[in-house]
Amino acid sequence: MTAASLDIVGAGLRQATRRRTVPAVRLTLVSAAHGALLGVLAAVFATLVAETTLNGLAVVVWGFVYGVLVGALWGLFRGLVRNRPDVVTTEILPTHYEVRCTAEELRVAQTLLADAADVDDGRVERTVIADAPHPGQQQRDAA
Repeated sequence: MTAASLDIVGAGLRQATRRRTVPAVRLTLVSAAHGALLGVLAAVFATLVAETTLNGLAVVVWGFVYGVLVGALWGLFRGLVRNRPDVVTTEILPTHYEVRCTAEELRVAQTLLADAADVDDGRVERTVIADAPHPGQQQRDAA
């Protein structure tokens, strides 16, 4: 059995409309943390490269403060824009999947599906739509 002879098809399609909302407060806090990290890194770079009248610790503290402020503002604006009421995503999702193969390879596919570990834990429901024809039956049908 080759991968080219096997198809996995989503069936029972349904349309799902979702509003992707991330709380503005959460987005603000995450962006503030990223800004703080970026501010500290920029401050460390500035203390290594540039001559300042401040000592190194003061430059790092100010980098942290400015990083938090800029990151928080960036996250707040991003949260307000992302959570607009008109932003709705529409997706087409399958309710179940079908594994399709040729009739000659149906027995191999059934064996592989029977050996799958995720079948036993209840996450996957396995049903066979068509049984493989018996070799004798194929010869009778051809005659």
